[in-house]
Amino acid sequence: MRKTRFAVAVAAAVLLAVAAAGPAGHASTTYAGETGLLLAPSADTLGVNSLAITYGHLRLVNIVSVGVGLAPNLEIGVGSAGLEHGASAYPLLKLRLVGESRDMPAVAVGLEDQALYVAASKRLAARGARAHVGFGSGRFDGLFAGVDLVLNPVSISGGNASGFPVTTLMGEYVGGDFNVGARFDIARGLAVNVGLLDMSSLSAGVSFKMKF
Repeated sequence: MRKTRFAVAVAAAVLLAVAAAGPAGHASTTYAGETGLLLAPSADTLGVNSLAITYGHLRLVNIVSVGVGLAPNLEIGVGSAGLEHGASAYPLLKLRLVGESRDMPAVAVGLEDQALYVAASKRLAARGARAHVGFGSGRFDGLFAGVDLVLNPVSISGGNASGFPVTTLMGEYVGGDFNVGARFDIARGLAVNVGLLDMSSLSAGVSFKMKF
């Protein structure tokens, strides 16, 4: 019950903050808190003067994280797994070494808790899917890879009715599991994720990103 109240409070705070938010970039966060897909990090970073708050519920565990973009290529943050007694906090750090170009992927190195990783990201076509691949220790357990595809880059709207949110499909292999899911950008900076971890365990999360 305490976890449910906390989750509701986090979601309410995110929704209230939307009214004050300015335009946000496209980099979104994983359940763990760094920028990426569902659980696989990408070579993206939050961007300078950006704040990201994430709540995720997966495999009966609640995760909350806060990340900050301190420079165009650097993000830091802190996450917490579990919301009651015994909750453990962990650091988040990512440094993008090389930006994405027409011919070369972006490359970043990062730290999540005690796990180190390197990730590369590259768009496959001008309006097509974007691929991510990397290698890490800890929960990453070696090689990880993923792909995401934006179905409707522009939200559909008409009259006073709300349009269909920008939707991104995601698939990944990380930690020995295949995961699939979707991200719905329902307002400026506000996104909702749903997914199947290991193709069997339902997960969900909400994230909010804003400039400061």
